[in-house]
Amino acid sequence: MSSDNMFSVFGRMTALPGRRDELIALLLKGLRAGGEDSGLLGYSINAAFDDPDTIWLTQLWIDKDAHDATTRSEPVVAATREVGPLLARQPEGGYGHAVHVHGPTAG
Repeated sequence: MSSDNMFSVFGRMTALPGRRDELIALLLKGLRAGGEDSGLLGYSINAAFDDPDTIWLTQLWIDKDAHDATTRSEPVVAATREVGPLLARQPEGGYGHAVHVHGPTAG
């Protein structure tokens, strides 16, 4: 698969003290809520070594349209609503165009 139109989401989230595992569980729920045909090619949730409440999230989508359609779907919106109360601060991150992809999704 070409990375020409691939869309990426990346960012940092900080959970309330001691609630990182709950945040991770809710993020997984939200990522899975979109279904297998959502256009989400892969994701990574990473726990920071230096902060027990921080996670880094990366998503790779076939394109921005697939991301937008999935994140606006009712199952994903419902799961996302549960994330806010677990956050210590506003998430930081951004969106981008995947310029290089390596691995099974790259084809």
